[in-house]
Amino acid sequence: MQPATKQSGFTLLETIIYVGLFSLIFTGIFMSIHPIFSNAEKLTRNIVIEGESAFILSKIDHALTDTITSSNGVITTPAAGSTADELILTYNSNEQYHFALDTSNTFCSAPLVCKMLTLSEDDGTALPLNASRVQIENFSVKHVAPTGGQPRYLDVSFTANGVPVGPVRYYVHF
Repeated sequence: MQPATKQSGFTLLETIIYVGLFSLIFTGIFMSIHPIFSNAEKLTRNIVIEGESAFILSKIDHALTDTITSSNGVITTPAAGSTADELILTYNSNEQYHFALDTSNTFCSAPLVCKMLTLSEDDGTALPLNASRVQIENFSVKHVAPTGGQPRYLDVSFTANGVPVGPVRYYVHF
């Protein structure tokens, strides 16, 4: 009689148990990591929107500062007590800053549709203030005249990729 030989390896039942355990572990890891990547995409999107919005608002602030410090600075559009979808500031009697929406796809090529806020100076070429990945809509400027000791101010608001920005208030002393 020959002595019994010992076989090494896993049985079918052990293999099934190990596969099941590993799949549970990998599922848990995936479910833990997935929200991190999802939130990173949302965070990146929000950072881009905030950056573009801050740039637009800084350009408006710069234009208002130039207008206020120049001689004969005036808010041409909107008129005091009204709201408009553009902002025109006149300074030094005949120079202008003109902020307006452009939806003509001037700054994008098909199939992109760009909704840009543009700035033109002194009736020159309009230049976009935002990147094509951020769509600017509902640009609105409310001009409130000084009353009862309260100074003149502008409320500027718009949406960037559907996220409301503003109203941001700019006090104007002229």
